[in-house]
Amino acid sequence: MTRRRFSQTEVEYLRSLPAVEAVTENRITYSHDFQVSCMSRYLQGERPSVIFTSAGLSPMIVGHKRVERNIARWKHDDEIMNEAKQPGAMAVMPTDARNRLITMQMGQIQSLTCQVIALRQRVGELEQRFETIKS
Repeated sequence: MTRRRFSQTEVEYLRSLPAVEAVTENRITYSHDFQVSCMSRYLQGERPSVIFTSAGLSPMIVGHKRVERNIARWKHDDEIMNEAKQPGAMAVMPTDARNRLITMQMGQIQSLTCQVIALRQRVGELEQRFETIKS
């Protein structure tokens, strides 16, 4: 199994998100509030990719498999599931459809911004390599 490592730019981006408690180049630790809110929304029928994206955690950055594994792991965590089933468990996330859409779009914008930064970094590296080869 190949594990994708996060670039320094992605690590910095992920650290800036409220849903992330800690991050290294190969591991993300999510905040407890995000875990509970995520599972509450999941129990209400929302797709995991939508939930993660609305928090700025696009599967394009964190990986689809990582999203699936987190949901599977949290489903078996009694503490998280008990809290997720409580009334108000989604309180940290907007319930109004328009606000939820805005939140999701903000998450997508954050994800795209991170991807643009990473691509610019990669283009810069390739340009340097090209100049080295050319001269």
